[in-house]
Amino acid sequence: MWVISKRRFDVTRLRFLLRNAISTKLIRTAMEIDETGKTRIETLLDSYGKNMKISPAQRIKLYPVIKVLDIVRRSFGRDVETFKIELKDPTIRKIILNSFKSLLTYGLTAPQNFYMPLLVVWNYTNKCNLRCKHCYQDAGSSGEKRDELSTEEKKRVVDELDRNNVVSISFSGGEPLIAKDFFEISEYAKKKGIYINIATNGTLLTEENVKRIKEIGFGYVAASLDASTPEKHDEFRGVPGMWNKTCDGIRRLVDAGVTTCIQFTLTKDSFDELPKMLELRKKLGAYKVIVYNYIPCGRAGFENDPTPEQREEAARIMYEEINAGHHVIASTMPQLGRYCKERNSDSVVIAHYADIKTKELSTISDIVGGCGVGRAYCAIQPDGLVTPCVYMPHLVAGDLRKQSFKEIWLESPLMVSFRDRSKLQENCRSCEYNAVCGGCRARAYEYTGDLMGPDPGCIKNKDVYYTLIEELKKTEKEERRAVVGVK
Repeated sequence: MWVISKRRFDVTRLRFLLRNAISTKLIRTAMEIDETGKTRIETLLDSYGKNMKISPAQRIKLYPVIKVLDIVRRSFGRDVETFKIELKDPTIRKIILNSFKSLLTYGLTAPQNFYMPLLVVWNYTNKCNLRCKHCYQDAGSSGEKRDELSTEEKKRVVDELDRNNVVSISFSGGEPLIAKDFFEISEYAKKKGIYINIATNGTLLTEENVKRIKEIGFGYVAASLDASTPEKHDEFRGVPGMWNKTCDGIRRLVDAGVTTCIQFTLTKDSFDELPKMLELRKKLGAYKVIVYNYIPCGRAGFENDPTPEQREEAARIMYEEINAGHHVIASTMPQLGRYCKERNSDSVVIAHYADIKTKELSTISDIVGGCGVGRAYCAIQPDGLVTPCVYMPHLVAGDLRKQSFKEIWLESPLMVSFRDRSKLQENCRSCEYNAVCGGCRARAYEYTGDLMGPDPGCIKNKDVYYTLIEELKKTEKEERRAVVGVK
């Protein structure tokens, strides 16, 4: 709610709401079913949304719920009338209902387990016009073929996500703008009150497409640039001329008033590009640079994964930027939260997109909790398979052609396995920053074969990284020798 509304709030009141026993009872009351067949909180939100007066008798019944919402309202510094207007926003409503159900189901946990994911990344299609070296999907005209969902099946997926109060969909791919029904489905999701954004390679951001993006009302668009120069970017992306196309697309978005981010994948080869990308953001007028984790899966190999030392240096660069009060960077790297917290930073990046101040740090960053796989986030594949993460494209938790999304999220043993960080292997399990980070589960799996394994990308696990890298080199060498028949 804080990110969507783009307003600061009083974390002391929030902490009271989450940790006070009386508030917990009030939340339980708010989630009780009333005579209309809805929860009490839904009835109250309906009255706000339709600007209906409620009777004195109803007000008495709803009094505990009103008190809970009043705590939330005062936390965000809103007057009553402004708050009522904002509660008409269906996205805010989804956040409230999801959060209350999560607290009722799991209690307050660090990190928080959510009744339904806050974010679903939908790999909308496996078709792509590029051949990027790091593609986790192996997307493209000659990439892996998938039996993609029909338009009607996609609408049923959106209906399910809406019905279960999933807050946000990030459309990714492949390249989502290639799909003929992309705007039809994204607009359908927007009208349901789901917060939507696009992760695109940026080459198809034509004037016509940017106009549709603006009309539909995407929360933001993230376009990929992997270097500050055309030569390096195009070599990485596999097609010449793409850097200029993407930069042109970013300028069109900015000129149209669309919130625009640059998504930059940090690799061993592009490590020195990070400061340059921050400068390029200024020149293009983009809102933020989102620094993405490189995961050795799909077409991405271990040889281009940054070392723990490189990743720590990248964290330092990002830390200094946000600690200086420049709200222009975000990251999917869970270790960044740990890095900031170690230094008692004035700011810390959370949730891919936002940053918060120190007094809010201990509550909010621990709740969001770094890696959200299976706990606050999951992925949908082009064929309707549900996976815990986009970087785990073949670890299937369920099939939306055969099961409900709710069943998959709540009951899949694979999803459930991520919700207890006490099961992590060392050094991640005993790390004092377990709650705020948790390590990248996808990297841990690719290196160790264990979803609960240590994340070799963290400086605290550098011994694990170098041991595994040597083992990989040895295996690779033996495989090469076997191919050529050398004993």
